Amino acid sequence: MAKEGSNKKRKSTCDDSEPKEETTSTVANNATSTKKKKKSMKSNGSSTSVESSSNSSSSATTAATTNDATTFKPFDLSQIQASVAKLMSRIPTVPETGIDPHNETEVRAWSMSMQAVIEEFNLLLTCISAATYKWGSDRTGAGDQNLSLLSNELGNAQEQISSGVTPRLTNVLAPVVDLVTKETIVRKEKDEKTGEVYERRINHFSREKNDPDFIHLCHIILCRNAVMMRHVVLTNFHKVEKCINDYLKATKKDNGNHNRSAFY
Repeated sequence: MAKEGSNKKRKSTCDDSEPKEETTSTVANNATSTKKKKKSMKSNGSSTSVESSSNSSSSATTAATTNDATTFKPFDLSQIQASVAKLMSRIPTVPETGIDPHNETEVRAWSMSMQAVIEEFNLLLTCISAATYKWGSDRTGAGDQNLSLLSNELGNAQEQISSGVTPRLTNVLAPVVDLVTKETIVRKEKDEKTGEVYERRINHFSREKNDPDFIHLCHIILCRNAVMMRHVVLTNFHKVEKCINDYLKATKKDNGNHNRSAFY
């Protein structure tokens, strides 16, 4: 009987020890789950920080664009006139000995410099339309005449440059080329599945000058007329500057006459 009692006591102690292991395991599981939650919170925090930084950068760019749009002011006629005067100093000069037509690098460099100045000149003239804009009822008859004269003279200047200078520059900077087969490589390859041997042709293409003699002739023409081409560009630049100055004087005079008539 005493043994049975002792055995019962031992069983009870063993039974009491088993749930302790379960509680410790549940505590460990809870600890690991809390660690995972902390890690997930950290990862979520990093993602939110990335999202906030991207949002801040996008808002900064939009703010910059809006600031540029609000602070932008178009050129007036005085600013366009001053810009044309500055362009005259950038027109490339011609050496005393002339440009060597056999030196393709020198010919292309001079042509590219002249082409860049002409392109900027044409872009400046496109801004004059916005600088002289007025609604029809706000402009007098004399104002319409002055504006039409200015437009005709500006168009004449652009036409002279585009007909006398630009084609000679284009012939040098953008010659006509043909796409030709430069090399053909023939390889014998074997099909791994069927074992059949076949030929594979690889063509390498290149852009070749269509007429090298004509291109060299264009170089000779440009070098021979470089001094007069520069003179034509400078003359029309001076003409545009003077036309804008005369238009400003005429507009000031017309405004004075209009104010006197309104006063009387």
